[in-house]
Amino acid sequence: MTTSTQPGPTVRPASLPRHQTARRVCVATAAASFGLYLASPFVTLWSVASDLQHHDATALGRMINWGALDASLKRQTLAGLHLNIQPAADELPDFGSSFASSAVSNAVDTTVTQANLGTLMDEALPASAPAAQPATPSFASLATRASVHFNRLDQFVMELPLPGHERETPLRVELRIQGWGWKITNVEFPMRREPMMQASATPSNA
Repeated sequence: MTTSTQPGPTVRPASLPRHQTARRVCVATAAASFGLYLASPFVTLWSVASDLQHHDATALGRMINWGALDASLKRQTLAGLHLNIQPAADELPDFGSSFASSAVSNAVDTTVTQANLGTLMDEALPASAPAAQPATPSFASLATRASVHFNRLDQFVMELPLPGHERETPLRVELRIQGWGWKITNVEFPMRREPMMQASATPSNA
């Protein structure tokens, strides 16, 4: 007696579900890591705002690259005093300009330091404003006006228009990844906007 056998359902290898699970775990881990990376500069900026609001100079100082910030402040100060003009290659620098540049550099070096950060914070953001002065806007309200973007994978920029400086450039804070976290490397303060030059198609002698 002949017995016919029909092929049964194909049994999938037991390793296939494991491969799928491992792939899903890898994708989920990569997505979570990317999300944490995107959120990390915002967390740093929020910590900076909190440290400023609570006048915590020690915590704020850990988020600053002092060498880079020092160079940035020197450059802006010299530009504001018109002392950053380089002489021609065949000319010697003016003694007065050279002396003033050295004085400005020394002043930045001795003033903007970790030790003096608390004093600078107290001067810029007094703990209690006089009753006659209007209240300082909260950091939350200021944050709604901020413009943020990544310049590079390791560089993040926030631009914040400050109240009372509408005709000036926004405050620009630059963060870079150094070590295992974001640090402030450049702060550009508001400055007067250059007037826009508009070309006219009408001849001047018309």
